Amino acid sequence: MPYSVSEVFYSFQGEGFLQGLPMVFVRLSGCNLRCHFCDTKYAFKNGKHLENVEIFELIKGHGCKRICITGGEPFMQELSPLAELLKKKGYWLTAETNGTLWQKPPLDWLTVSPKREGKGICPEGYDKRFLETASEFKYVITDRKDFDFIDRQIKQPVILQPVNNNLQAARIISEFMLKNPGHNWYLRFQNHKIAGVK
Repeated sequence: MPYSVSEVFYSFQGEGFLQGLPMVFVRLSGCNLRCHFCDTKYAFKNGKHLENVEIFELIKGHGCKRICITGGEPFMQELSPLAELLKKKGYWLTAETNGTLWQKPPLDWLTVSPKREGKGICPEGYDKRFLETASEFKYVITDRKDFDFIDRQIKQPVILQPVNNNLQAARIISEFMLKNPGHNWYLRFQNHKIAGVK
């Protein structure tokens, strides 16, 4: 089954709960949203069509057994065949989705990152079935109004990420969290950008 792939590269996870872990990133192309703050707009289109085994060949050369499937929006493509192949080969597998398109591929970790732009598809910005399968939720915070968008039903860790490591947004997050300490929320920056790596 061919996938539309934007790029495959080796780096460390700069976002979310798994920050600092070396991973091979498989960035699939295509996205069903157009968020104004997106930092991977180049992945919206123009992917290279690769079969499962071709993707595996690109991955195995890096020598790392952790894989992150990201995008764009990777759940626009049927992930199970690729995920099953990688699991069979002994890889630890994570993916990140905006949560508007339901799938349940065999993953070890799943990050759901709802966006306001997804409210046209799902009332909460994500499919509620992900409440049962997500490992973490991640919200990009641009200003105070974004706190109203966060679903308080979520029991998993909720990462609050200041847009593009903006310090004003980080201060807004920290002030809010200090006034509301009872939530399962974490302030996290995009560490790969701070370190100056991809």
